[in-house]
Amino acid sequence: MLTLKLGVFLIFFMPLLCVMLIHTSYFLASSKYRGEFKESPTNSGGGRRVTVIVPVKNEPLELIDELINSLERVCSSCELILISDDPKDKALKIRELCEAKASKLQNVEIKFLEGDPVSGGRVKALNRGVLEAKYDYILILDVDSRPEEGFIDKLVWCVESGYDACVGRWESYQSSTTRLALSIGRVMKFTVDVLYKGRSALGFFIFPLGSGTLFRKDSLLAVGLWDEVIQDDMYIGMKFLINGFKTNYVDNAVVKVLVPSLFTSLKVQQSRWAYGALEVLRRKYGEFIRSKVSIIKKLEVIVFLGQYIPTSLFFLGSLVVPLIAVLLGDDLINFGLIPTALSITVFLAYAIGLYRSLSTNNISKFVAIRTMGSSAAVTVALLPTIFTGTLKSLLTKRTYYRVTPKGSYERLTPSRYLSEFLYLTYLLVASTINFLVGNLLTALWCYSLMIAVLYVIVRANKLVTTNTH
Repeated sequence: MLTLKLGVFLIFFMPLLCVMLIHTSYFLASSKYRGEFKESPTNSGGGRRVTVIVPVKNEPLELIDELINSLERVCSSCELILISDDPKDKALKIRELCEAKASKLQNVEIKFLEGDPVSGGRVKALNRGVLEAKYDYILILDVDSRPEEGFIDKLVWCVESGYDACVGRWESYQSSTTRLALSIGRVMKFTVDVLYKGRSALGFFIFPLGSGTLFRKDSLLAVGLWDEVIQDDMYIGMKFLINGFKTNYVDNAVVKVLVPSLFTSLKVQQSRWAYGALEVLRRKYGEFIRSKVSIIKKLEVIVFLGQYIPTSLFFLGSLVVPLIAVLLGDDLINFGLIPTALSITVFLAYAIGLYRSLSTNNISKFVAIRTMGSSAAVTVALLPTIFTGTLKSLLTKRTYYRVTPKGSYERLTPSRYLSEFLYLTYLLVASTINFLVGNLLTALWCYSLMIAVLYVIVRANKLVTTNTH
């Protein structure tokens, strides 16, 4: 039975602990980052002109309007290409908005392109935008992105320093101040420090972001642009890496991105990311392994793109382990001293790193700790969604790109909790039966997961009206 418990620990828990340990190491390394750019030597606004490409489909008009206003403030000379795959009536409204705005703009030239609502898509829009672009530098933005002052200049200087693509730093803003949105926004700093600032400090390959990355047009053309995939940013990054192209991360080039305010929207986003990251690894694996990338960097990229697999294994364990524990009449979560001590150590190290990051957000200690709890609960509630997305990708089951609901459209999206209610019910039954047969640690584990899911269902979408600082 000891062998079975060790197997449970190694299969369902250890992979997630390894990811947490790696991310903790990245966070510590982020303090060694030394790659900021202050201004472009060519004063990019007048010297280097930029084409901004924004694919849109089923997006609120107010977000498009706000994006144009934002670009007018931060651009000295930009071409904005908006490609709409919306139906004719919606595309006409966007065209009219663009024409009305164009007459008032001094720094932004707008080009509106109508796509295909049926056979179009983000990848086709991006490829078309690059081919239509008249400038040598291409900035990809989502409609909800809000570049801050100096963002474009800093990325231009970065590219001109010898890179094929440079990535800015994501910071958050919300359309509705829900508990979920606040939690995601506060934790985003830690996430960016881990996956971009820390990895950059260690010299690992920086994957482009789907919004906030500046490319050399000739580099995009050299790798053949994008192929039809779900996670286009990871895919173009893999093509750059295989072909020996260089990317970089600029920590002080800030772009604000809209975070989901409702759990249903977050599920759409996370399902797409879980499917897409693994799809990139699966489709480019052979070519990637044969490339001249060093072994260490290959292993790191595999871990990076496969980061949803440990989470999926943990979810699978939460279904399988309680059932086996009941059938065998043994408390399978009672791992013993060494695995338990290892788990606690890794968890505490990760929690300390997250707490240190949250403490820089000008919030109280109490709010920081509460945010950590909320973030953990959201992660648990997302387990069924992440597992489904990962499994579909592993089984090569075709899916389609779902746009994350944003702004006013998000508030019209109905909340659906079917998978969460099913998971909650299973955990309730599993915890109760394990408690009755004496498997106390397994019951406690199921109970803690159940409380997390219940918290998200009841509290995540609640508007915050009081001062949370």
